[in-house]
Amino acid sequence: MIQGTGEEDGDIVNDAVYKRNLTIEEKLNIKFEYTQTKYTYSDAEANIRKVVMAGDDLYDIIINDVRSLIQLTDENIFCNVANVPIFDLEKRYWYATTMNDLTIVPNHTYILAGDYFADIIKSCHCLFYNKNMCENFYGDPEHIDNMVLDSKWTYENATKVINENYADLDGDGKMKEGDRFGMIAHDYWGNLIAFVGSAGIEFLDRSTDPPTVNFNNDRSVAYLEALNNLYHNDGTLVGIKDSADNHLGLNRLFGGGEALMVVYQRLNDLALMRNFDFDIGPIPYPKLYESDNHYTSIHDTTEMGAIPITCNDLAFVTTVLEALNAETSKTLFPTYYDVALKVKYTTDEHAAKMIDMIHDNFGSSFSVAYNNALGDFMLQCFTGPCGKKSNDFASVYEKGIGACEAKLQKMIEAIESFD
Repeated sequence: MIQGTGEEDGDIVNDAVYKRNLTIEEKLNIKFEYTQTKYTYSDAEANIRKVVMAGDDLYDIIINDVRSLIQLTDENIFCNVANVPIFDLEKRYWYATTMNDLTIVPNHTYILAGDYFADIIKSCHCLFYNKNMCENFYGDPEHIDNMVLDSKWTYENATKVINENYADLDGDGKMKEGDRFGMIAHDYWGNLIAFVGSAGIEFLDRSTDPPTVNFNNDRSVAYLEALNNLYHNDGTLVGIKDSADNHLGLNRLFGGGEALMVVYQRLNDLALMRNFDFDIGPIPYPKLYESDNHYTSIHDTTEMGAIPITCNDLAFVTTVLEALNAETSKTLFPTYYDVALKVKYTTDEHAAKMIDMIHDNFGSSFSVAYNNALGDFMLQCFTGPCGKKSNDFASVYEKGIGACEAKLQKMIEAIESFD
């Protein structure tokens, strides 16, 4: 939803993209030019570095996966956008919490997050549940929605719901496809990223100077235990067939009515639900305690923005970005977010409330965005033990914290040297 097709074609979202871009072009007397790339997960970092280091002022903004952008923030190839006067970070169309979470040195912000970078919303993680199945079991299709709204959607209660909905349909005493499950997941790695990213854990201690990675605490220990309870029970099926293609598993099992909930879905995957013969409820991931907020996880391939250091007019570029964010919030999101997702893809007001909650509560983006840059450690403190049904958080943490902290301090020192 950045470029669109460049013309109106009758598709409601594309037409809104076209009108948004045209409005800003006319208002600021500019013309947008886009360069599509074919960077992959493994070569994006090197290709972006090559483009910027060439020294040519070819691009005003680079939009790519946050994992690759983070890897480059300590190389002095992006503009520092902290304290940019034109940015009104109090506005809802800027995700100031996310931008702050991705800043490891005070007043050194390089990653841009807001409504214009629409992939943040499209690719954010949420759970989907079968409302018809929910009604059959609880007598209310919005039973889980109400748990969320009443702050009862905790790991303890989610685990209870998952177990309550398991049924050994063929009576052979074995958990397998063909039975009915409370939750289905493809694996213990990728699927768990969304859980950890929404855990509300503070991975970075910003009270120290410099900041340090520090999350060996009671909350992390309790969270791993809750994650194990959720994953290792009769109602959860892990390792379904077609695991190489998440959407095949989604359509075959969840779409076939064999599971109440499915994990590791992005908000935009609601588009895949059009042909299902039951109503879908998008909900946030559970929270550890009732007193917590619900948090939404990004993915490391979520596309965000950065301004290359070769930019010759930062004031102009940031003015355009402020306008694009504001106009996206005003005209495009009411179409995509309110109309496409809430009306075309879903059919009830509770779903609208859930999407609002998912949109407004991004969690610890730091753990997902920085995991690779800091040695593949933070997420693995939870995914590794959970895959082994182990609650031994401390041993895994102690084994890897030294290398992780060393990488963080190296990044911090490099960024501080830019001053």
